[in-house]
Amino acid sequence: MVDIHSHFLPGIDDGAQSAEQSMSMVQMAWRHGTKILVASPHADVQFRYDPDNVDRLLDEARAAAPAGIRLVRACDFHLMADNIEAALHHPARYTIDGKCYLLMELSDLTIFANTSDLWSRLEDAGMRIILTHPERNPLLRQRIELIEQWVSQGRYMQLTASSLLGLFGPKALAFSRLLLDRGLAHFVASDAHDLRSRPPRLDLAYQWLSSHYSEELARLLCVDHPLAAVDGAPLDLSSFPPSPASPKPSFLRRLLGRRSDS
Repeated sequence: MVDIHSHFLPGIDDGAQSAEQSMSMVQMAWRHGTKILVASPHADVQFRYDPDNVDRLLDEARAAAPAGIRLVRACDFHLMADNIEAALHHPARYTIDGKCYLLMELSDLTIFANTSDLWSRLEDAGMRIILTHPERNPLLRQRIELIEQWVSQGRYMQLTASSLLGLFGPKALAFSRLLLDRGLAHFVASDAHDLRSRPPRLDLAYQWLSSHYSEELARLLCVDHPLAAVDGAPLDLSSFPPSPASPKPSFLRRLLGRRSDS
């Protein structure tokens, strides 16, 4: 699996707070099947994003990481004027592995009316927008038409693995399922911050998607699409989402259906 969103670098945001915790997170991801783990520290008003410091910490993590896991740099890019200007001048400092995909976080307090126009400036400079955790944004949960519009314009949506497991509450889970049902979710990532409450366990989301939707969809959201983002390759959405696009019926519904047919 390929996890494009995590906060395992130590001491630079609200993720790992020590080198030991950082390496424990990397090892946990590796033990549970993650082959590529993207470090995406916050770039917002609370946490200053320093590309040189990120590179230094990432080199230290690579030196200590187990064989078989690749560690890649990105950032959790908050939509604000200073960030936009910096990314326009140096896009590779912010995008996933210095390619073209940019993880984009929106405020929970307001959605700018010119959000799409701001994104267009970044896209004109060669970047592609992946909106992180829309299911956890209370404003977006009331504006699914905005997400539909943005997806139609070529933007992508990334769900949080723990949202699918109900760990961010029933509203985040329900909205995640709505986005999945409508083919509006393109990535699932852990958004890991620690070892317990928000661990780097993408495998649990893979299992959930396989059980509730299909193995094919699980692979697309947790392997194929994230790998394309790391490689800077286009997503092939010509047959997306794969059939069946709707959730599998529950065991009880299947049982009642068989009884009604007998």
